[in-house]
Amino acid sequence: CPYELYDVVWAKLEGYPYWPALVCCPPDENHFLDDSKRIHVQFFDSPVSRSWIKLKRVKLFTGPNQVEVPKMRDPVWKQGVQDAHNALTMERDKRPSLVVICQGHMERESDDEMPKAKKRRIASESEDSDEEYNPDNNIDSPIKVQMRGKRRREEVGETWAHLGYDFLKERRDGHGRLADHPEFEANTLRVPESFKKSLTPAMKQWWDLKCEHFDVVLFFKVGKFYELYHMDAVIGVEQLGLVYMKGEFAHCGFPEISYGRYSESLIQKGYKVARVEQTETPQLMEERCRKMHKVSKFDKVVKREICRITSLGTRLFGVQDGQGCQSDTPTYLLAFAEKSLEVSGSGESEFGICFVDTSVGTFHMGQFHDDRYCSKFRTMISHHRPVQVLYEKGQVTRKVEQILEGALSAVLKEPLCPRKQFWDIPKTLQFLREGRYFEAEGYPTHLLEFLNEGDKMTAKDDCHLAVKALGACVWYLSDCLIEEELLTLRKFRVYTPDESEAHNMILDGVTLENLEILASASGTLEGTLVDTVDFCCTHFGKRLFRQWLCAPLCHPAEICERQEAVDDLLRVYDRMNETRKSLKTLPDLERLLAKIHTQGLARKDHPESRAVFYEDATYNKRKIDNLLLALHGFKAAQEAIKTLQDAGSGFRSRALSRCLERDFPDMSDTLRFFDSAFDHEEARRDGKIIPRDGIDNDYDDAMSRIKAATKTLDDYLVEQRRHFRCKVTYFGTGKNRFQLEVPESAHKLADGSYDLQGQRKGYRRYSTARLKELTCDLQLAEEACEAALKDIMRRMFNNFDKRRKIWEAAVRCLSVLDCLLSLAEYSASLGDIACTPRILTSGKPRLHIKAGRHPCLRGFVPNDIFLGDSTLVLMTGPNMGGKSTLMRQTGLTVVLAQMGAKVPAESCELTPVDRIFTRLGARDKIVSGESTFFVEVNETCSILKYATCHSLVLLDELGRGTSTHDGMAIAHAVVKELSQRISCRTLFSTHYHHLVEEFGQMRNIYLGHMACMVENENANDPTEETIQFLYKFVGGPCPKSYGFNAAKLAGIQVEIIRNAFRKS
Repeated sequence: CPYELYDVVWAKLEGYPYWPALVCCPPDENHFLDDSKRIHVQFFDSPVSRSWIKLKRVKLFTGPNQVEVPKMRDPVWKQGVQDAHNALTMERDKRPSLVVICQGHMERESDDEMPKAKKRRIASESEDSDEEYNPDNNIDSPIKVQMRGKRRREEVGETWAHLGYDFLKERRDGHGRLADHPEFEANTLRVPESFKKSLTPAMKQWWDLKCEHFDVVLFFKVGKFYELYHMDAVIGVEQLGLVYMKGEFAHCGFPEISYGRYSESLIQKGYKVARVEQTETPQLMEERCRKMHKVSKFDKVVKREICRITSLGTRLFGVQDGQGCQSDTPTYLLAFAEKSLEVSGSGESEFGICFVDTSVGTFHMGQFHDDRYCSKFRTMISHHRPVQVLYEKGQVTRKVEQILEGALSAVLKEPLCPRKQFWDIPKTLQFLREGRYFEAEGYPTHLLEFLNEGDKMTAKDDCHLAVKALGACVWYLSDCLIEEELLTLRKFRVYTPDESEAHNMILDGVTLENLEILASASGTLEGTLVDTVDFCCTHFGKRLFRQWLCAPLCHPAEICERQEAVDDLLRVYDRMNETRKSLKTLPDLERLLAKIHTQGLARKDHPESRAVFYEDATYNKRKIDNLLLALHGFKAAQEAIKTLQDAGSGFRSRALSRCLERDFPDMSDTLRFFDSAFDHEEARRDGKIIPRDGIDNDYDDAMSRIKAATKTLDDYLVEQRRHFRCKVTYFGTGKNRFQLEVPESAHKLADGSYDLQGQRKGYRRYSTARLKELTCDLQLAEEACEAALKDIMRRMFNNFDKRRKIWEAAVRCLSVLDCLLSLAEYSASLGDIACTPRILTSGKPRLHIKAGRHPCLRGFVPNDIFLGDSTLVLMTGPNMGGKSTLMRQTGLTVVLAQMGAKVPAESCELTPVDRIFTRLGARDKIVSGESTFFVEVNETCSILKYATCHSLVLLDELGRGTSTHDGMAIAHAVVKELSQRISCRTLFSTHYHHLVEEFGQMRNIYLGHMACMVENENANDPTEETIQFLYKFVGGPCPKSYGFNAAKLAGIQVEIIRNAFRKS
């Protein structure tokens, strides 16, 4: 046969076109070629189908543009070709994951005899773990599969058994409460015991698990496959493209190796997935039953346990999971506790929060007082965007509910039952103590900041809510069976909300949105500041750079340090590029450290330690790949650092020197140790680690014992040869491999201490008490060696994890260096139009930008902005003239300046800005029941309450959404407050020309407008005028707003505009 297993081919059924397919074995066989010279293939089709194809109707697939295969317009065929092309680019050992277990045996060629249909027994009483799918035969081609699959769903979909169960129609939770009960637990289900008794043992196991995890899709292991039943099967078919199996209840499945692909697909769609494993072999099950006094039919089934529950907020990206590790975006699981302070009449609240990115294992805890608008809470979720939120059921105020329904509407939300799931302080701290997660190195320092000194069982008075939020997080992680992996990392951080005296500029959620720093108005990255300035090369660098963007520096010395780092790097631009190329090759070391930590844990009580895996060899290879990838990454990191160190003799920046020298650890000895610890290529190939001498004490001791026992046996053999005065050899296998084989002629020398074990022509075989003792010593040593090797891989990972402080220090330095390189690369990309901002340390707050350009949009007209003696600029000008864009440009320039980057301007100097406030654009909040005008005054209230003389305020056309009289009056009062009392730097755009007249003579207010050119000016008919926008900010007021011109550009009919002009 010219084809091999998992080749990508073109296959042709009689009467149908060539279709892309994958060579694979049938589900119930271990060969792909039969006696009739046909090969078995799986078509790349939707839904998936299989068939036996004659060799003469098969061609090797070399790409989508193969000349000898006629093209088709069928979109399903085109998609199949694309899927085949993707499969072709995969390594062969990865292609088995593409094999899908589908409904039906694909029809043989029309000139062959049809086989009889085979039925697959579903979860019988004493099932064999090697059982596999035997699909039926009602599908005969890729095209017909699609039609019949649809028809089958239509015909059978409404008659599945679970749709008729009364306990699902009028659903009750595990305690028998109906859905309208205030304490109803949505994640549990009550199933009548009489119904369970009618089931097979395995199906009873499934329903028992479903009763406790009704909100989770169960991937239920049966032999080498994960199966989905009932409502879960419907989800599998509709969301994953699986195909129903025959039977009265909904049922589908897929091979074990495909778990990662299918689970990740469901998780990305918002589902929670539980991986249910067999934690007992059939042999252990039989042994267990033999020891039982009375055995029921429900005992005669292998044990199964949930080993892992995964959701968007709890992904670890382990060796079985989907490969989402390439994402640089944090995936935060957030838990918060709220205490309303309504008694004060202020509408304020106290918040305790805990959020964790499970992929790196860092817990952030904090507690803070918040205003009636939840400003700090909103800022927190903007800076650390959660993918999943946990909160205490019935304990959330209406204003927070509006945030959950509005700003977090697309985020998974789970209300937890008070005390039972959302743990109180005693339960939380007791769990941490009894779990002994911090036994080895003590409680993390930052966690102790929330507990009373000397008493780890009580929380500080001002930290109660934070510890409760931690309790909710820990309960959820323990329910997902991953709390040990994360807590033993001991990575805790204190979250402190931004305050005016903080070290960093405050950018709240509104400002991040209005300035389009992290996302554009359309929800994409295009045109955003992060998309423009993020030149980071590593995933962990990108995560840190996002934090830099959300919190620019405020201290002049720290800003200047970064500026010096940018200048130093630009002076060695070639070396900088070499370093960036090296960094691009690095894996996500931050997440790899968390994965290897998990792989090194000795979790004897975790169900995963009892699980039976048929793809263990593959998973072991992936674990070893993780370790080798990390080791290779740190070697490459050392080389990258050395590239800059060699050029760094003239570096002035202390920030750069800390990354390259002071804080970057010397990993040479540690890396050499792991280089010599075992044969890397052999381990990668075989999926197991054989340590070299001196690496593992247990293994070395066992090998020493083996060598000693072997030598003693050899010496004993020499002694026996002397005794019998002839050639004597050892004979036998296994436990009887050391029998003395003695020639028949010398057997008379065997006295009573020799036991005859057997004989053959011319020879007799003996054993002695001494020989049995020596053989036992060797066997015990070999068993010790086998035990050591069995756990050596985990110990090697643990050995790597013990040096985690070194690795984490290196990752921190690499992250900072990557961010500095990103700032330098962005600065270089500006070319000649860039300058290094001058950061002023004293004097009156000021902001001077000369010939500034938009940081994210090229080709813009340069403009000057001067704020100092005049603290407020009152901007007027025509509609669409560029006022809002100039305001955004100013805000973004300040952000860049305080990040330490160069800015697109001829010159820039400023005193540090402590916070940027924005009120840009018009929008309402339907979910919160807030009108456009209410949103405006709400945001303006926050500005007036929190702005200081060091703030920057950008206010765009305040007063819209209400009557002209009221709007202008409010705008007037706000301008007066900002300019006279607060005296903060402000850009205030308006179309209220009364404000220009009122404030035009004030010394601390500067009048400016966006210039335009009017052609065919006509005082009687504005439709005759043509406005050309110059997008140049100039001094003085603009005489009018040219709103009729905007109406004309929008396409409003001329007569309507003229009528409006007459009414004006």
